[in-house]
Amino acid sequence: MGSRQKAKAGTTRTRITQKALAEHLGLHPSTVSLVLNSAPLAAAIPEETRERILRAARELDFRPNLYAKYLASNRSFTVAILLPAIGEGYSTAVLGGIDQALFEKNYAFFLAIHHGDRQLMREYPRRLAQRAVEGFILLNTPIEEPLGWPTVSIGGYPAVGDMTRVLINNYRGARMAAEHLIGLGHRNFAVIKGHAWRPASEERWRGIADALHASGIKLNPRLVLQLQSASAFQVPATPEEGYLGAKALLKTRLPFTALLAFNDLTALGAMRAFHEAGLSVPADISVVGFDDIPSAAYHLPGLTTLRQPLHSMGELAGTHLLRRIAGDAAQPEDIVVEPELIVRESTRAI
Repeated sequence: MGSRQKAKAGTTRTRITQKALAEHLGLHPSTVSLVLNSAPLAAAIPEETRERILRAARELDFRPNLYAKYLASNRSFTVAILLPAIGEGYSTAVLGGIDQALFEKNYAFFLAIHHGDRQLMREYPRRLAQRAVEGFILLNTPIEEPLGWPTVSIGGYPAVGDMTRVLINNYRGARMAAEHLIGLGHRNFAVIKGHAWRPASEERWRGIADALHASGIKLNPRLVLQLQSASAFQVPATPEEGYLGAKALLKTRLPFTALLAFNDLTALGAMRAFHEAGLSVPADISVVGFDDIPSAAYHLPGLTTLRQPLHSMGELAGTHLLRRIAGDAAQPEDIVVEPELIVRESTRAI
């Protein structure tokens, strides 16, 4: 191959600039900039012009120089999400909602997984601030002091500084679960509570206790267990914990016909232990979870649970964070979302 042919083969396409794109279209650079950046003022530009700009950008393979864009506007159009881990159901569904809200406004995000390490929870915000993020979403992540940027929290941890929180009504959901079983005639209950460090654990426990008390039902303390095996702070619950908890409950040899589990993963693990012990769900023991993770509907039997609108909660968090970044949000607020009882085959009347 000759040198000229080699040069031709190695030639790369020169990236077109926004200014060159404007000259190609015969438009003012500010008009092109408004459309490409989906700025609010772009709505005043005729639709035909907007479509012509976007079509030319695609045809000419225009790619914005994000670094130059940041230098010009002091905007990174990037936020950070802090969370303990990515597990089945809960975190993936919430992240899907956040992604949708941010994607619609051309925002990207950094994902920082701290694994419950308190040092990382303090360090990650500082590191991410150096990357010019414009705000933070905290997913089941507590902080000790304000971060100094617009912040939205998903979960029950206390608000710190100027923070918006998206919360599920854990108390109401757990009370609904207990009342569902009481309505089916159950009087002998077992409970697997969440980890002591998790705010939702106490909220759900109060809902259960109040429902049983209102119906005159006394709960044997030996049939109340608390998740312990995940000793590390902020480690998500696992099916194994429910499995071991159910075995411990059976070992007491105390009678119970219904189990209220902290969440779906715990419930599914418990159902496995009951099956191995020769017990049938729901013929011998009715089981209720919490969350409505995707696999809950496809387990045999299908799991009765309290549905958290996880995708919607993520969307709410993303939308409110962008409003706060834009300065459009009102005073910080708690956005409380109500759970929905989903009745499947794991519960029955006795």
